[in-house]
Amino acid sequence: MNDKPTLTAEEFAASKHLLPEAGRWHELHDGQTVLLSAPDDIHGTIVLNLSRFLAQWFQTQPVSSRGYACFDLGLWVRKQPDTVYVPAISVFRDGKPFSQFDQVIATEVPQLVIEVASSNDRREDMRLRTTSYQKMGVSEIWIPDPFKKEIQVIRKAAHTLALGYWQFLEGGTALPGFRVSVEKVFSQPEWWNGQLPEFEVVEDPEKTKSDRARFN
Repeated sequence: MNDKPTLTAEEFAASKHLLPEAGRWHELHDGQTVLLSAPDDIHGTIVLNLSRFLAQWFQTQPVSSRGYACFDLGLWVRKQPDTVYVPAISVFRDGKPFSQFDQVIATEVPQLVIEVASSNDRREDMRLRTTSYQKMGVSEIWIPDPFKKEIQVIRKAAHTLALGYWQFLEGGTALPGFRVSVEKVFSQPEWWNGQLPEFEVVEDPEKTKSDRARFN
């Protein structure tokens, strides 16, 4: 029997910063707080790559309908008891620009949700998560899977796609004209090799000359 008090979504939002890790990676499942596994490096790489590709696409769109992306924003998917999922990226195209940036839980429905299947606890209830997003009105869901190196694309009234490494991810009606290689979503950025860069100390000739004069 679970004796822990049940929280509402509002209570979860108000107290999230008091949870361990300042509330990062916490969700609300049927009124109970749940701590997911901390994202690993490949999770971060996927989010970094997609955020860059999305930013490039946003720049090609008219300002009035450009949209924006939010990261680790709560989505209130079920009520009584309340459930709040926190996907990696949520993309909004409607409403006031950037109105969701300072929210703990979104007050609008995103057009696109991106969930990274990078850990067992994120993978095991993915079907429930995606069904919940669709019920709340999300029109498109992308699920990059770093183990299979594929991206599942779930669209309203369409068959689920499983895009392989050699294929292209397209934005459909949620992001018209968006197109990127699946391989690039999983690739480490060219500037990242896992090591700190080497720095060469370049002396200022004038400063060196004055230092020599001072000590001679």
